[in-house]
Amino acid sequence: MEQTPNSSQNPTAGKTLGMVGMILGIVAVVLSFIPCLGMYALIPGVIGLILSIVSISQAGKAGAPRGMAIAGLACSIVGCAIAGWQWYAVAHAADAMKDAFEKSGFMDSLNKAAQQFNELKELPADTTSAN
Repeated sequence: MEQTPNSSQNPTAGKTLGMVGMILGIVAVVLSFIPCLGMYALIPGVIGLILSIVSISQAGKAGAPRGMAIAGLACSIVGCAIAGWQWYAVAHAADAMKDAFEKSGFMDSLNKAAQQFNELKELPADTTSAN
């Protein structure tokens, strides 16, 4: 009688998810160092984080090696941390720029210039002609 392997005897349990989690973690780390685009590394980082956690769980239940999944977890955490910091920095830089524009009065003078331009457009054209 042939035995079918169950999950407790599967030495490759979680290996594929661990590999995919590690690849996404590495992509997240590399992408997070790109200025102005690094905040988008949260997407592969979070997906890699979830896959790595699932892989660690599956490998733990089956007694399989978890090294690749742990590496994916670490890379995903680092990538998400750097991307989160960039997201925070970009959001606060935008707020600081808005406050600086409001304090400088630049927007007031720009609004005044636009209003004067609209008033000039509304003036009637000169209808007298020199014959």
